[in-house]
Amino acid sequence: MRSAWILIALAACSNELGGDLSLDGTPFSPSSCRSGAVYGFRGVTLRGAGGELRIASTMTGEARVALFPAGAKAEAQAALDLGACGLFTISDQSSTINDVKNVEGKAQLECTAHGHTVKGTVTFSNCH
Repeated sequence: MRSAWILIALAACSNELGGDLSLDGTPFSPSSCRSGAVYGFRGVTLRGAGGELRIASTMTGEARVALFPAGAKAEAQAALDLGACGLFTISDQSSTINDVKNVEGKAQLECTAHGHTVKGTVTFSNCH
């Protein structure tokens, strides 16, 4: 019986990702997400085959995006700042894991910088 509860708990907190996002003209399908609070910012980190996108919320509801290309270490020095990149909404969910509130939201992105282009929409929830 205990293992059934563990499976239910894990299913309840698994990431939910959707949308139609591209990175450099190739579909970017995030396989996981984390709350930006883990890294010290209000936003979300999306990981996929093309690398990692960190989307931060500005005071005006804009998305500011940083790209960690595939193979790069997720350290501040490796980040490519793509700048202001579209609209971003994010909100806290009621669940908390390891003292980090799950977040959900949506980003509508379109930007080009440092030879990289991000374009499309992504939705996310249960990111902790």
